[in-house]
Amino acid sequence: MNSPTIIGAYSEEICELARPEQLSRPVPSCPAWTLGDLVFHVGDVHRFWAGAVAAQSTERPSVDGDDVDDDQLVAWFRGHTTEMLATIERVGPHSPCWTWWGEPMTAGAVERHQVQEAAIHLWDARLACGAPRPVELDVALDGIAEFLHVQKAVMTLPSANRIVFTSSDHDGQWAVGSDSLPAITVSGVVSDVLLVLHGRKPLDEVVVDGDGSVVQAWLDSIDLD
Repeated sequence: MNSPTIIGAYSEEICELARPEQLSRPVPSCPAWTLGDLVFHVGDVHRFWAGAVAAQSTERPSVDGDDVDDDQLVAWFRGHTTEMLATIERVGPHSPCWTWWGEPMTAGAVERHQVQEAAIHLWDARLACGAPRPVELDVALDGIAEFLHVQKAVMTLPSANRIVFTSSDHDGQWAVGSDSLPAITVSGVVSDVLLVLHGRKPLDEVVVDGDGSVVQAWLDSIDLD
């Protein structure tokens, strides 16, 4: 998986969807946002990580806020995406970088996370424009593992069960909780499993073998902000 190419392509598609007449469209999967808000968010994320990666430090960076007018939004977004990708390429994947999720604190870990940031928000943008599509298989497969890794410090593990995620369109399997506990299985196509984890689709769009309330309580314990 070529992460810079994927981030660049997904970000460019967000830009293409963000035509002036589309910016006020509501984003159903992010109820407080319009499409313009989504574009600003992703551009601001890229701006933050460009600065964090450039600092080459594991100390949390101090990055000032930013603002932009709607008529400059897409150009501003493209500029920060280009800057972030160029900075990651310049310093290399093993360069130290602060991350909110902990180890590994490297530019490569940031790059991996930004693939998922772009993938999920492209799905949001497509949904806002009435044309949702599944997340690509390779991206979604890594996305499930990446999600469970970065959220491990904040999730509340179920105490009486193990939750096992399996994919119906691939042989992937991922688990949370102790191996010694009885398993609840959550099955679906990889894209749907990823989107359920990110709160983009409800749990009833995948198949749960076991107590769904345990799975839902675990999902609700994860702060997606």
